[in-house]
Amino acid sequence: MDYFFTSRDKVRRYPDVVDGVELDAVRYVTRDRAVTDGTPFFLGTDMRPLEPHCSFFREMAKTNKAKSLQDYAYDFLGLDDFLSSLDPPSDVLSATEDDLLAYREHCTKYRDEPMRPASWRRHRTTLNNFYNWAVETGLLERRPYLRKANGRDVLSGDAVAELAVRCLTYDQWWLLDRVGLRGLRPDGSVDPTFRSAHPLRNSCGGNLSITTGLRLREFRALLDVEVGAPRRDGTAAEVDLQAIAKFGLPRTVEVQDRVLREIDWYRKAERAGVVRKAAKNLWRRREELFVVSDVNHRQMKVSGVLHGRRRTFAISAMDAALRKITVFEADHGLEAMALFVGRPGLMVSNQRWEQVFASAHSRAQRLSAECETTVEMPRSVRIHDLRHTFAVYMLEMMTEILRAQDAEEFARSGRVPTYAADHQARNPFLTLMGLLGHRRPESTMRYLTYKKRTNLLVAQAVQAWNDQDRTFADLALQRSSGWGI
Repeated sequence: MDYFFTSRDKVRRYPDVVDGVELDAVRYVTRDRAVTDGTPFFLGTDMRPLEPHCSFFREMAKTNKAKSLQDYAYDFLGLDDFLSSLDPPSDVLSATEDDLLAYREHCTKYRDEPMRPASWRRHRTTLNNFYNWAVETGLLERRPYLRKANGRDVLSGDAVAELAVRCLTYDQWWLLDRVGLRGLRPDGSVDPTFRSAHPLRNSCGGNLSITTGLRLREFRALLDVEVGAPRRDGTAAEVDLQAIAKFGLPRTVEVQDRVLREIDWYRKAERAGVVRKAAKNLWRRREELFVVSDVNHRQMKVSGVLHGRRRTFAISAMDAALRKITVFEADHGLEAMALFVGRPGLMVSNQRWEQVFASAHSRAQRLSAECETTVEMPRSVRIHDLRHTFAVYMLEMMTEILRAQDAEEFARSGRVPTYAADHQARNPFLTLMGLLGHRRPESTMRYLTYKKRTNLLVAQAVQAWNDQDRTFADLALQRSSGWGI
C-alpha cells in the first residue's frame, strides 16, 4: 500500500502529467469541490484507490486541517499494519474487540518505545472516528467494541496524564535568554565562540511567549504589521488572534513596551539584513506566494494576488499556512510580512524553533556548570514552559492584588464584595483563562492546582521576578485596574 497527501502547491510547481493523459492539472485541483489540501489518499497494489481508507479521510478532511489529517493518517496506518501482522491477518473492517485491545497493549506497553498517554489518546480518537463513521455509512452494523455510559471503552486504557506544569524562575529565564539564546557568558561578557546567526530573533520570540502566554504556533506566525513599532506613550500593543489560535478561539494579547522595543531593535538590525539577502530568492518563487499590494491598517486587512487571483483577507482570519507565503514588494524586492523570518526569507517553522530552544537550553546548562553559577537549570526546557511561566506568575500576582483590594475595602467599609457578578468580574482564574485562550476551565485549573501545591516556591519566584523585571506585575495591575471594588 502506498499513501500520499494532496498538495495544490506541488501541482502548481510540477503541472506536467503522464504521457497520453490530457489534463489541466492545476485547473483540476483548484476546481470547485476539489479534494481539500492535505487530504491523505491510499493506493493498493493495483494502484487504485484503497477503501475504506480514502472515503474515511475524505470525510475527515471536511472538518480537520492538514496537520491533523497527517497525524490521523499515520495513526490509522499503524493500526492497519498491526492488524495485517496478526495470525491470521485482519483488517480495519473485520477487526474484533480483542484485536483492538491487542493493538492498545502493543502501543502502550510492548513497543520498543511505548506511547505516552497523550499520544494514545490521539490514536484512540482516530479509531473512534473511524468506527463511528463506518457505522453511520453502513459499512458496519455496530462498532467492534462497546462504550460505557461514562464514555470509556476498551481503548481508553488506564493511564492518566500527569500534571505537567513547569515554570522558570527569573534567574533561570535570564540564563536561558542571555546565555542560551543571545550567546553571552554568565558574567554578561560576549562569547566569541557563539555561532548563532539569529540571536535577537530567538530572544524576541522567547520574550514574546513568556510575557504574553502565546503558544509557539501563535507567536511564530505573527505578522510584522500586527505587532508594529513601540508606542510613543509606552503603552502595550494589542494583537487580535483568531485563525492562528488553538481551536480558532479569538482573543486579544498585549505586547508590553519593553518587548516592543526589543522587537524593534531586531526589526531594524537583524531582520533587515535577512530580508535583503532573501529578496531574490522570494522573487523567483513569486508565483507560489501571496504578494500583497495594499495594507489597510485601520481595518487590519491585506489585499494582493494569490495564485493569479485578486484576494482580500482580514489579517486575524489568515491561518499559518497563508501567513507563511505572504509577502509584499519593498524597494529591494519581495519581503516576507512575517515578524520572525529565517534564512530563506520566510516564516520560521515550528521544528526550527524547537531546535533553537533545545540548543539554547543545552548551552545555558553547560555554561552554568562550567562557570559554577548559583543557578540550577531544569533538566529540560520546552518552549511551552514559557507559557506555563506566564500563567503561574500571572495567577499568583492577580490573586495577591485581589487580596489587597479586598483587605482595603474591608478596612474602609467593613465588608468585601459578595455578589456573584463581582466574583466573576474580579476572578483571577477567569481572567487567566481569557489571557491564555483556554476553551475549557479544566485546562486552566491545573495552574491553580500547581499554585496551591507549591505556594511558597511560587511566591519566592514571583518576588524574584518583581525585583528584576516589572513585566508581569505591570500587566497584572493593568488587568486588575478594571475590576473595581
